[in-house]
Amino acid sequence: MATVLMKWLETSPQKYQRGIHLLTLGRIARIHRRIASEYVRPGMQVLEIGCGTGSLCVQMAQQGAQVTGIDLSPQMLGEASQQIARSEVVDQVSLKLMDAALVGEVFPPGQFDLIVASFSLSEMPRAQQQYLLLACRDLLAEGGTLLIADEVRPKSLAARMLYQLVRLPMQLLTWLLTRTTTHPIDEAEDLLRRTGFRVDQAAAYLGGSLVLLAAQPGAAPRPAAVVIGHLEHRVTLKTRLKDVLLLFNRLIPPYPKVQPGVYSLGRPDAQSPVVVTGNFDLTVRRLVKALDGCADLWVLVVDTAGINVWCAAGGGFFTAEKVAAALRVSRLDQIVSHHALILPQLAACGVDGWKLRSLTGWGVYWGPVEAEDLPAYLSSGRKKDAAMRQVEFPLRSRLEMVTVTLSFYALVILLPVLVFWRPRFWPVTFSLLGLAYVYAVVHPQMPGRDGLEKSIPLALCSLAGFWVYLQWAAPMGVLSVFGWALGLTGLSVFTAAEMQGMSPHMRGEQANWLIEAVIFVVLGLVYWVVPLLAGWR
Repeated sequence: MATVLMKWLETSPQKYQRGIHLLTLGRIARIHRRIASEYVRPGMQVLEIGCGTGSLCVQMAQQGAQVTGIDLSPQMLGEASQQIARSEVVDQVSLKLMDAALVGEVFPPGQFDLIVASFSLSEMPRAQQQYLLLACRDLLAEGGTLLIADEVRPKSLAARMLYQLVRLPMQLLTWLLTRTTTHPIDEAEDLLRRTGFRVDQAAAYLGGSLVLLAAQPGAAPRPAAVVIGHLEHRVTLKTRLKDVLLLFNRLIPPYPKVQPGVYSLGRPDAQSPVVVTGNFDLTVRRLVKALDGCADLWVLVVDTAGINVWCAAGGGFFTAEKVAAALRVSRLDQIVSHHALILPQLAACGVDGWKLRSLTGWGVYWGPVEAEDLPAYLSSGRKKDAAMRQVEFPLRSRLEMVTVTLSFYALVILLPVLVFWRPRFWPVTFSLLGLAYVYAVVHPQMPGRDGLEKSIPLALCSLAGFWVYLQWAAPMGVLSVFGWALGLTGLSVFTAAEMQGMSPHMRGEQANWLIEAVIFVVLGLVYWVVPLLAGWR
Protein backbone atom coordinates (compact mmCIF):
# COMPACT_ATOMS: atom_id res chain seq x y z
CA MET A 1 0.00 0.00 0.00
CA ALA A 2 2.91 2.32 0.72
CA THR A 3 4.07 1.91 -2.85
CA VAL A 4 0.60 2.62 -4.21
CA LEU A 5 0.31 5.84 -2.19
CA MET A 6 3.77 7.04 -3.21
CA LYS A 7 2.96 6.36 -6.84
CA TRP A 8 -0.30 8.28 -6.50
CA LEU A 9 1.44 11.26 -4.93
CA GLU A 10 3.92 11.59 -7.79
CA THR A 11 1.91 10.45 -10.82
CA SER A 12 0.35 13.83 -11.51
CA PRO A 13 2.87 16.20 -13.11
CA GLN A 14 0.18 18.89 -13.23
CA LYS A 15 -0.15 18.74 -9.45
CA TYR A 16 3.60 19.05 -9.09
CA GLN A 17 3.66 22.11 -11.33
CA ARG A 18 0.83 23.73 -9.37
CA GLY A 19 2.62 22.93 -6.12
CA ILE A 20 5.87 24.61 -7.16
CA HIS A 21 3.92 27.57 -8.55
CA LEU A 22 2.09 27.98 -5.23
CA LEU A 23 5.18 27.65 -3.04
CA THR A 24 7.09 30.21 -5.09
CA LEU A 25 4.08 32.52 -5.49
CA GLY A 26 4.56 32.31 -9.25
CA ARG A 27 8.23 33.35 -9.16
CA ILE A 28 9.47 30.09 -10.69
CA ALA A 29 7.90 30.99 -14.05
CA ARG A 30 9.69 34.36 -13.96
CA ILE A 31 13.00 32.65 -13.18
CA HIS A 32 12.58 30.19 -16.05
CA ARG A 33 11.91 33.04 -18.47
CA ARG A 34 15.03 34.81 -17.23
CA ILE A 35 17.15 31.67 -17.67
CA ALA A 36 15.96 31.19 -21.25
CA SER A 37 16.33 34.82 -22.27
CA GLU A 38 19.59 35.81 -20.51
CA TYR A 39 21.71 32.66 -20.36
CA VAL A 40 20.80 30.65 -23.47
CA ARG A 41 22.25 31.39 -26.90
CA PRO A 42 21.77 29.66 -30.27
CA GLY A 43 23.89 26.57 -30.76
CA MET A 44 24.46 25.97 -27.05
CA GLN A 45 24.51 22.43 -25.62
CA VAL A 46 22.33 22.55 -22.50
CA LEU A 47 21.66 19.93 -19.82
CA GLU A 48 18.66 20.34 -17.51
CA ILE A 49 18.78 18.19 -14.37
CA GLY A 50 15.31 17.33 -13.10
CA CYS A 51 13.50 18.65 -16.17
CA GLY A 52 10.06 17.74 -14.82
CA THR A 53 7.30 18.51 -17.30
CA GLY A 54 9.72 20.03 -19.79
CA SER A 55 8.50 23.63 -19.83
CA LEU A 56 11.99 25.08 -19.32
CA CYS A 57 13.44 22.64 -21.87
CA VAL A 58 11.03 24.03 -24.47
CA GLN A 59 11.84 27.65 -23.60
CA MET A 60 15.59 27.06 -23.89
CA ALA A 61 15.19 25.17 -27.17
CA GLN A 62 13.15 28.07 -28.54
CA GLN A 63 16.24 30.22 -28.00
CA GLY A 64 18.16 27.97 -30.39
CA ALA A 65 19.86 25.59 -27.95
CA GLN A 66 20.17 21.81 -28.15
CA VAL A 67 18.69 20.67 -24.84
CA THR A 68 19.04 17.36 -22.96
CA GLY A 69 16.59 16.90 -20.11
CA ILE A 70 16.93 14.18 -17.49
CA ASP A 71 14.51 13.12 -14.76
CA LEU A 72 13.97 10.13 -12.50
CA SER A 73 10.17 10.13 -12.87
CA PRO A 74 8.67 8.34 -15.90
CA GLN A 75 5.44 10.29 -15.35
CA MET A 76 7.22 13.63 -15.54
CA LEU A 77 9.07 12.60 -18.68
CA GLY A 78 5.83 11.38 -20.22
CA GLU A 79 4.26 14.80 -19.70
CA ALA A 80 7.44 16.48 -20.96
CA SER A 81 7.38 14.35 -24.14
CA GLN A 82 3.81 15.42 -24.85
CA GLN A 83 4.61 19.09 -24.23
CA ILE A 84 7.68 18.94 -26.49
CA ALA A 85 5.69 17.12 -29.20
CA ARG A 86 3.20 20.01 -29.22
CA SER A 87 6.00 22.57 -29.69
CA GLU A 88 8.11 23.42 -32.72
CA VAL A 89 11.40 22.31 -31.15
CA VAL A 90 10.99 18.52 -31.19
CA ASP A 91 14.35 18.00 -32.90
CA GLN A 92 16.17 20.20 -30.39
CA VAL A 93 15.20 18.38 -27.17
CA SER A 94 16.13 14.88 -26.03
CA LEU A 95 14.89 13.33 -22.77
CA LYS A 96 16.53 10.63 -20.65
CA LEU A 97 15.15 8.64 -17.73
CA MET A 98 18.04 8.47 -15.27
CA ASP A 99 19.28 9.29 -11.80
CA ALA A 100 21.11 12.61 -11.70
CA ALA A 101 24.01 11.00 -9.84
CA LEU A 102 24.89 9.06 -13.01
CA VAL A 103 25.41 12.09 -15.29
CA GLY A 104 29.19 11.76 -15.00
CA GLU A 105 28.97 8.18 -16.29
CA VAL A 106 26.52 8.84 -19.14
CA PHE A 107 27.84 12.09 -20.66
CA PRO A 108 31.43 12.82 -21.75
CA PRO A 109 33.46 15.57 -20.04
CA GLY A 110 33.09 19.09 -21.42
CA GLN A 111 29.90 18.33 -23.38
CA PHE A 112 27.68 21.15 -22.11
CA ASP A 113 27.89 24.92 -22.31
CA LEU A 114 25.13 25.34 -19.74
CA ILE A 115 23.80 23.06 -16.98
CA VAL A 116 20.55 24.02 -15.24
CA ALA A 117 19.16 22.52 -12.02
CA SER A 118 15.76 23.97 -11.16
CA PHE A 119 14.23 22.73 -7.90
CA SER A 120 16.09 19.44 -8.20
CA LEU A 121 19.18 19.90 -6.03
CA SER A 122 17.08 20.49 -2.92
CA GLU A 123 15.40 17.08 -3.35
CA MET A 124 18.73 15.24 -2.88
CA PRO A 125 20.66 14.24 0.24
CA ARG A 126 23.69 16.42 0.97
CA ALA A 127 26.19 13.81 -0.18
CA GLN A 128 24.40 13.42 -3.52
CA GLN A 129 24.28 17.21 -3.96
CA GLN A 130 28.06 17.35 -3.58
CA TYR A 131 28.66 14.41 -5.90
CA LEU A 132 26.36 15.83 -8.58
CA LEU A 133 28.02 19.26 -8.49
CA LEU A 134 31.45 17.66 -8.82
CA ALA A 135 30.19 15.75 -11.86
CA CYS A 136 28.69 18.93 -13.34
CA ARG A 137 32.04 20.65 -13.00
CA ASP A 138 33.60 18.03 -15.30
CA LEU A 139 30.69 18.11 -17.75
CA LEU A 140 30.94 21.85 -18.43
CA ALA A 141 32.85 23.03 -21.47
CA GLU A 142 35.45 25.78 -21.11
CA GLY A 143 33.63 28.97 -20.17
CA GLY A 144 30.49 27.00 -19.32
CA THR A 145 27.97 28.02 -16.65
CA LEU A 146 26.04 26.17 -13.96
CA LEU A 147 22.66 27.65 -12.99
CA ILE A 148 20.96 26.70 -9.72
CA ALA A 149 17.36 27.86 -9.21
CA ASP A 150 16.13 26.62 -5.87
CA GLU A 151 14.76 27.35 -2.46
CA VAL A 152 17.26 28.28 0.27
CA ARG A 153 17.09 29.28 3.90
CA PRO A 154 17.71 33.04 4.33
CA LYS A 155 20.92 33.94 6.14
CA SER A 156 19.77 36.38 8.82
CA LEU A 157 17.77 35.24 11.85
CA ALA A 158 14.97 37.75 11.24
CA ALA A 159 14.66 36.72 7.60
CA ARG A 160 14.56 33.05 8.59
CA MET A 161 11.80 33.64 11.12
CA LEU A 162 9.75 35.55 8.57
CA TYR A 163 10.47 32.85 5.98
CA GLN A 164 9.16 30.09 8.28
CA LEU A 165 6.15 32.17 9.27
CA VAL A 166 5.13 32.71 5.64
CA ARG A 167 6.23 29.34 4.28
CA LEU A 168 4.56 27.05 6.81
CA PRO A 169 0.93 27.84 5.90
CA MET A 170 1.85 27.91 2.20
CA GLN A 171 3.54 24.54 2.53
CA LEU A 172 0.49 23.06 4.26
CA LEU A 173 -1.89 24.52 1.68
CA THR A 174 0.29 23.23 -1.17
CA TRP A 175 0.44 19.76 0.33
CA LEU A 176 -3.32 19.59 0.76
CA LEU A 177 -4.00 20.81 -2.79
CA THR A 178 -1.23 19.11 -4.75
CA ARG A 179 0.52 16.57 -2.49
CA THR A 180 3.88 18.15 -3.30
CA THR A 181 6.41 20.14 -1.33
CA THR A 182 10.03 21.31 -1.47
CA HIS A 183 13.03 21.33 0.87
CA PRO A 184 15.37 24.34 1.07
CA ILE A 185 19.12 24.02 0.52
CA ASP A 186 21.39 24.92 3.42
CA GLU A 187 24.30 27.26 2.57
CA ALA A 188 23.94 26.95 -1.20
CA GLU A 189 26.83 29.26 -2.10
CA ASP A 190 29.15 27.51 0.34
CA LEU A 191 28.14 24.17 -1.17
CA LEU A 192 29.10 25.45 -4.63
CA ARG A 193 32.46 26.73 -3.42
CA ARG A 194 33.31 23.42 -1.74
CA THR A 195 32.59 21.55 -4.95
CA GLY A 196 34.86 23.67 -7.12
CA PHE A 197 32.65 26.53 -8.32
CA ARG A 198 32.78 30.28 -7.96
CA VAL A 199 29.48 32.14 -7.83
CA ASP A 200 29.52 35.00 -10.33
CA GLN A 201 25.90 36.13 -10.13
CA ALA A 202 23.15 35.73 -7.59
CA ALA A 203 19.57 36.92 -7.83
CA ALA A 204 17.24 36.60 -4.83
CA TYR A 205 13.45 36.45 -4.68
CA LEU A 206 10.84 36.23 -1.92
CA GLY A 207 13.00 37.81 0.75
CA GLY A 208 16.06 35.76 -0.11
CA SER A 209 14.33 32.37 0.18
CA LEU A 210 14.45 31.71 -3.56
CA VAL A 211 17.67 32.21 -5.53
CA LEU A 212 19.10 31.96 -9.01
CA LEU A 213 22.84 31.31 -8.79
CA ALA A 214 25.19 31.42 -11.80
CA ALA A 215 28.51 29.69 -11.18
CA GLN A 216 31.65 28.80 -13.15
CA PRO A 217 34.22 26.08 -12.41
CA GLY A 218 37.04 27.21 -10.14
CA ALA A 219 39.83 25.34 -8.39
CA ALA A 220 39.42 21.57 -8.57
CA PRO A 221 38.55 20.03 -5.17
CA ARG A 222 39.77 16.66 -3.95
CA PRO A 223 36.67 14.63 -3.09
CA ALA A 224 36.99 11.82 -0.58
CA ALA A 225 34.77 9.01 0.59
CA VAL A 226 32.61 9.77 3.60
CA VAL A 227 31.24 7.31 6.14
CA ILE A 228 27.93 8.78 7.32
CA GLY A 229 28.06 7.21 10.76
CA HIS A 230 28.23 4.10 12.92
CA LEU A 231 25.24 1.79 13.38
CA GLU A 232 24.50 -0.13 16.56
CA HIS A 233 21.42 -1.71 18.04
CA ARG A 234 20.02 0.34 20.90
CA VAL A 235 16.58 0.21 22.48
CA THR A 236 15.55 3.66 23.67
CA LEU A 237 12.33 5.50 24.36
CA LYS A 238 12.63 7.05 20.91
CA THR A 239 12.92 3.68 19.16
CA ARG A 240 9.99 2.33 21.19
CA LEU A 241 7.84 5.28 20.19
CA LYS A 242 8.86 4.79 16.55
CA ASP A 243 7.86 1.13 16.76
CA VAL A 244 4.44 2.05 18.13
CA LEU A 245 3.97 4.70 15.45
CA LEU A 246 4.99 2.30 12.68
CA LEU A 247 2.72 -0.41 14.03
CA PHE A 248 -0.24 1.84 13.25
CA ASN A 249 1.07 3.85 10.31
CA ARG A 250 3.37 2.59 7.60
CA LEU A 251 1.08 3.56 4.77
CA ILE A 252 0.69 7.34 4.83
CA PRO A 253 3.83 9.35 3.96
CA PRO A 254 6.11 10.92 4.94
CA TYR A 255 7.88 7.78 6.15
CA PRO A 256 10.66 7.80 8.77
CA LYS A 257 13.94 7.64 6.84
CA VAL A 258 17.62 7.07 7.39
CA GLN A 259 20.07 9.33 5.56
CA PRO A 260 21.42 7.45 2.51
CA GLY A 261 25.13 6.64 2.44
CA VAL A 262 27.73 4.27 3.89
CA TYR A 263 27.65 3.26 7.56
CA SER A 264 29.93 1.07 9.59
CA LEU A 265 28.58 -1.75 11.74
CA GLY A 266 30.96 -3.33 14.22
CA ARG A 267 34.60 -2.75 13.30
CA PRO A 268 34.85 -3.21 9.54
CA ASP A 269 38.01 -2.88 7.46
CA ALA A 270 38.77 -2.72 3.75
CA GLN A 271 38.04 -6.45 3.31
CA SER A 272 34.72 -6.41 5.19
CA PRO A 273 31.52 -7.26 3.28
CA VAL A 274 29.07 -4.63 2.06
CA VAL A 275 25.35 -5.14 2.69
CA VAL A 276 22.87 -3.01 0.73
CA THR A 277 19.44 -1.99 2.05
CA GLY A 278 16.75 0.69 1.67
CA ASN A 279 16.41 3.78 3.85
CA PHE A 280 13.12 2.96 5.60
CA ASP A 281 13.95 3.50 9.28
CA LEU A 282 12.43 0.24 10.50
CA THR A 283 14.23 -1.76 7.80
CA VAL A 284 17.61 -0.36 8.82
CA ARG A 285 16.99 -0.88 12.53
CA ARG A 286 15.91 -4.50 12.03
CA LEU A 287 18.99 -5.13 9.89
CA VAL A 288 21.23 -3.66 12.58
CA LYS A 289 19.49 -5.68 15.30
CA ALA A 290 20.15 -8.90 13.38
CA LEU A 291 23.83 -8.11 12.71
CA ASP A 292 25.08 -6.05 15.64
CA GLY A 293 27.63 -8.05 17.60
CA CYS A 294 27.60 -10.82 14.99
CA ALA A 295 29.52 -9.28 12.10
CA ASP A 296 31.80 -6.44 11.08
CA LEU A 297 30.65 -4.91 7.82
CA TRP A 298 29.67 -1.84 5.82
CA VAL A 299 26.02 -0.97 5.22
CA LEU A 300 25.17 0.92 2.03
CA VAL A 301 21.81 2.62 2.57
CA VAL A 302 20.09 3.45 -0.73
CA ASP A 303 17.49 6.20 -1.07
CA THR A 304 14.25 4.23 -1.54
CA ALA A 305 11.96 7.15 -0.59
CA GLY A 306 11.60 5.72 2.90
CA ILE A 307 9.83 2.59 1.65
CA ASN A 308 10.78 -0.93 2.77
CA VAL A 309 12.93 -3.09 0.50
CA TRP A 310 10.26 -5.32 -1.04
CA CYS A 311 7.66 -2.61 -1.67
CA ALA A 312 10.32 -0.21 -2.95
CA ALA A 313 11.68 -2.81 -5.37
CA GLY A 314 8.21 -3.71 -6.61
CA GLY A 315 7.22 -0.06 -6.98
CA GLY A 316 10.31 1.20 -8.83
CA PHE A 317 11.96 2.96 -5.87
CA PHE A 318 14.76 0.39 -5.45
CA THR A 319 16.48 -0.17 -8.81
CA ALA A 320 19.89 -0.91 -10.32
CA GLU A 321 20.24 2.79 -11.13
CA LYS A 322 19.49 3.73 -7.52
CA VAL A 323 22.14 1.35 -6.19
CA ALA A 324 24.64 2.52 -8.82
CA ALA A 325 23.99 6.14 -7.83
CA ALA A 326 24.48 5.29 -4.15
CA LEU A 327 27.82 3.65 -5.00
CA ARG A 328 28.98 6.67 -6.97
CA VAL A 329 27.90 9.20 -4.36
CA SER A 330 29.37 7.31 -1.40
CA ARG A 331 32.69 6.58 -3.20
CA LEU A 332 32.57 3.15 -1.64
CA ASP A 333 35.45 1.99 -3.81
CA GLN A 334 37.71 4.22 -1.70
CA ILE A 335 36.56 2.47 1.48
CA VAL A 336 36.75 -1.23 0.57
CA SER A 337 39.30 -3.15 -1.49
CA HIS A 338 36.81 -5.55 -3.08
CA HIS A 339 33.86 -5.10 -5.44
CA ALA A 340 31.10 -7.27 -3.99
CA LEU A 341 27.63 -6.16 -2.93
CA ILE A 342 25.18 -8.24 -0.91
CA LEU A 343 21.60 -7.25 -1.71
CA PRO A 344 18.43 -8.51 -0.05
CA GLN A 345 16.77 -11.31 -2.03
CA LEU A 346 13.45 -9.48 -1.86
CA ALA A 347 14.96 -6.61 -3.89
CA ALA A 348 15.51 -8.87 -6.90
CA CYS A 349 12.09 -7.98 -8.32
CA GLY A 350 13.27 -4.38 -8.83
CA VAL A 351 17.06 -4.45 -9.00
CA ASP A 352 18.44 -5.91 -12.23
CA GLY A 353 21.63 -7.57 -11.02
CA TRP A 354 23.21 -7.85 -14.47
CA LYS A 355 22.46 -4.20 -15.23
CA LEU A 356 23.98 -3.18 -11.90
CA ARG A 357 27.12 -5.16 -12.77
CA SER A 358 27.38 -3.46 -16.15
CA LEU A 359 26.82 0.00 -14.66
CA THR A 360 29.31 -0.33 -11.83
CA GLY A 361 31.59 -3.32 -12.36
CA TRP A 362 30.61 -4.58 -8.90
CA GLY A 363 29.60 -8.18 -8.28
CA VAL A 364 26.05 -8.75 -7.02
CA TYR A 365 25.19 -11.44 -4.47
CA TRP A 366 21.64 -12.07 -3.31
CA GLY A 367 21.43 -12.48 0.43
CA PRO A 368 18.75 -14.33 2.39
CA VAL A 369 15.10 -13.31 2.68
CA GLU A 370 15.30 -12.53 6.40
CA ALA A 371 17.88 -10.24 7.99
CA GLU A 372 18.14 -12.73 10.90
CA ASP A 373 19.81 -15.20 8.53
CA LEU A 374 22.56 -12.80 7.45
CA PRO A 375 25.09 -13.81 10.15
CA ALA A 376 24.85 -17.47 9.10
CA TYR A 377 24.95 -16.49 5.43
CA LEU A 378 28.12 -14.43 5.92
CA SER A 379 29.87 -17.01 8.08
CA SER A 380 29.20 -19.71 5.46
CA GLY A 381 30.90 -17.70 2.73
CA ARG A 382 27.76 -16.24 1.15
CA LYS A 383 25.97 -19.59 0.81
CA LYS A 384 22.22 -19.93 1.25
CA ASP A 385 20.29 -23.03 2.16
CA ALA A 386 16.68 -23.64 1.14
CA ALA A 387 15.29 -22.13 4.36
CA MET A 388 17.11 -18.84 3.70
CA ARG A 389 15.41 -18.56 0.31
CA GLN A 390 11.90 -19.27 1.58
CA VAL A 391 9.45 -16.45 2.31
CA GLU A 392 7.60 -17.24 5.51
CA PHE A 393 4.49 -15.50 6.80
CA PRO A 394 4.01 -16.54 10.46
CA LEU A 395 1.11 -15.57 12.68
CA ARG A 396 3.01 -12.74 14.36
CA SER A 397 3.76 -11.11 10.99
CA ARG A 398 0.16 -11.58 9.86
CA LEU A 399 -1.21 -9.90 12.99
CA GLU A 400 1.32 -7.07 12.66
CA MET A 401 0.45 -6.40 9.03
CA VAL A 402 -3.31 -6.52 9.69
CA THR A 403 -2.85 -3.89 12.40
CA VAL A 404 -0.80 -1.72 10.02
CA THR A 405 -3.36 -2.09 7.25
CA LEU A 406 -6.36 -1.49 9.50
CA SER A 407 -4.96 1.83 10.69
CA PHE A 408 -5.59 3.19 7.20
CA TYR A 409 -8.57 1.20 5.99
CA ALA A 410 -10.48 1.66 9.24
CA LEU A 411 -10.47 5.40 8.57
CA VAL A 412 -11.75 4.84 5.03
CA ILE A 413 -14.73 2.86 6.29
CA LEU A 414 -15.39 4.06 9.84
CA LEU A 415 -15.24 7.82 9.31
CA PRO A 416 -18.16 7.84 6.81
CA VAL A 417 -20.08 5.51 9.12
CA LEU A 418 -19.45 7.84 12.08
CA VAL A 419 -20.69 10.83 10.08
CA PHE A 420 -23.69 9.33 8.27
CA TRP A 421 -24.71 6.22 10.29
CA ARG A 422 -23.56 7.02 13.82
CA PRO A 423 -25.82 4.43 15.57
CA ARG A 424 -24.08 1.69 13.59
CA PHE A 425 -20.53 2.88 14.27
CA TRP A 426 -19.64 0.41 17.00
CA PRO A 427 -21.27 -2.65 15.38
CA VAL A 428 -19.43 -1.89 12.14
CA THR A 429 -16.18 -1.29 14.05
CA PHE A 430 -16.37 -4.63 15.86
CA SER A 431 -17.34 -6.39 12.63
CA LEU A 432 -14.35 -4.94 10.76
CA LEU A 433 -11.89 -5.73 13.56
CA GLY A 434 -13.26 -9.24 13.93
CA LEU A 435 -13.13 -9.99 10.22
CA ALA A 436 -9.61 -8.58 9.85
CA TYR A 437 -8.03 -10.46 12.74
CA VAL A 438 -9.87 -13.70 12.00
CA TYR A 439 -8.62 -13.37 8.43
CA ALA A 440 -5.04 -12.93 9.72
CA VAL A 441 -5.28 -16.05 11.90
CA VAL A 442 -6.90 -18.42 9.38
CA HIS A 443 -5.38 -16.88 6.24
CA PRO A 444 -3.08 -19.82 5.30
CA GLN A 445 -5.90 -22.35 5.75
CA MET A 446 -8.44 -20.49 3.62
CA PRO A 447 -8.94 -21.94 0.13
CA GLY A 448 -7.87 -19.84 -2.84
CA ARG A 449 -4.72 -17.86 -3.61
CA ASP A 450 -6.18 -14.48 -4.50
CA GLY A 451 -7.86 -12.21 -1.98
CA LEU A 452 -11.16 -12.23 -3.85
CA GLU A 453 -11.19 -16.03 -3.75
CA LYS A 454 -10.50 -15.99 -0.02
CA SER A 455 -13.30 -13.46 0.48
CA ILE A 456 -15.90 -16.16 -0.31
CA PRO A 457 -15.18 -18.40 2.71
CA LEU A 458 -14.61 -15.28 4.83
CA ALA A 459 -18.06 -13.98 3.87
CA LEU A 460 -19.62 -17.36 4.64
CA CYS A 461 -17.95 -17.37 8.08
CA SER A 462 -19.17 -13.83 8.80
CA LEU A 463 -22.73 -14.69 7.77
CA ALA A 464 -22.63 -17.83 9.93
CA GLY A 465 -21.48 -15.73 12.87
CA PHE A 466 -24.25 -13.25 12.18
CA TRP A 467 -26.83 -16.08 12.19
CA VAL A 468 -25.52 -17.27 15.58
CA TYR A 469 -25.77 -13.69 16.87
CA LEU A 470 -29.37 -13.48 15.76
CA GLN A 471 -30.22 -16.62 17.72
CA TRP A 472 -28.93 -15.13 20.95
CA ALA A 473 -29.64 -11.41 20.55
CA ALA A 474 -32.89 -9.54 20.15
CA PRO A 475 -34.53 -10.36 16.80
CA MET A 476 -34.22 -7.87 13.94
CA GLY A 477 -36.65 -6.90 11.26
CA VAL A 478 -36.26 -8.55 7.89
CA LEU A 479 -34.94 -5.33 6.28
CA SER A 480 -32.25 -4.95 8.99
CA VAL A 481 -31.21 -8.59 8.62
CA PHE A 482 -31.00 -8.19 4.86
CA GLY A 483 -28.95 -4.97 5.17
CA TRP A 484 -26.52 -6.45 7.68
CA ALA A 485 -26.05 -9.58 5.58
CA LEU A 486 -25.13 -7.49 2.54
CA GLY A 487 -22.95 -5.21 4.66
CA LEU A 488 -21.00 -8.12 6.15
CA THR A 489 -20.57 -9.59 2.69
CA GLY A 490 -19.17 -6.27 1.44
CA LEU A 491 -16.86 -6.00 4.47
CA SER A 492 -15.59 -9.53 3.85
CA VAL A 493 -14.82 -8.77 0.22
CA PHE A 494 -13.10 -5.51 1.18
CA THR A 495 -11.09 -7.14 3.97
CA ALA A 496 -9.85 -10.13 2.00
CA ALA A 497 -9.24 -8.32 -1.27
CA GLU A 498 -7.57 -5.20 0.14
CA MET A 499 -5.52 -6.89 2.82
CA GLN A 500 -3.99 -9.29 0.36
CA GLY A 501 -1.21 -6.73 0.01
CA MET A 502 -0.07 -7.75 3.48
CA SER A 503 0.82 -11.24 2.26
CA PRO A 504 3.94 -12.36 0.36
CA HIS A 505 1.89 -15.20 -1.15
CA MET A 506 -0.62 -13.02 -2.99
CA ARG A 507 -0.74 -10.50 -5.82
CA GLY A 508 -0.23 -6.75 -5.48
CA GLU A 509 -2.84 -4.96 -3.43
CA GLN A 510 -4.02 -2.80 -6.29
CA ALA A 511 -4.78 -5.75 -8.61
CA ASN A 512 -8.47 -6.17 -7.76
CA TRP A 513 -9.71 -2.59 -7.45
CA LEU A 514 -11.87 -2.71 -10.59
CA ILE A 515 -13.45 -6.05 -9.65
CA GLU A 516 -14.09 -4.81 -6.11
CA ALA A 517 -15.80 -1.70 -7.46
CA VAL A 518 -18.11 -3.84 -9.62
CA ILE A 519 -18.95 -6.07 -6.63
CA PHE A 520 -19.78 -3.07 -4.43
CA VAL A 521 -21.96 -1.53 -7.14
CA VAL A 522 -23.85 -4.81 -7.49
CA LEU A 523 -24.29 -5.09 -3.70
CA GLY A 524 -25.57 -1.51 -3.61
CA LEU A 525 -28.12 -2.20 -6.35
CA VAL A 526 -29.26 -5.36 -4.55
CA TYR A 527 -29.64 -3.38 -1.32
CA TRP A 528 -31.99 -0.88 -2.97
CA VAL A 529 -33.83 -3.00 -5.53
CA VAL A 530 -34.65 -6.23 -3.63
CA PRO A 531 -36.48 -4.57 -0.69
CA LEU A 532 -38.56 -2.54 -3.15
CA LEU A 533 -39.51 -5.63 -5.13
CA ALA A 534 -40.21 -7.62 -1.96
CA GLY A 535 -42.22 -4.82 -0.35
CA TRP A 536 -39.95 -4.55 2.68
CA ARG A 537 -39.45 -0.81 2.26
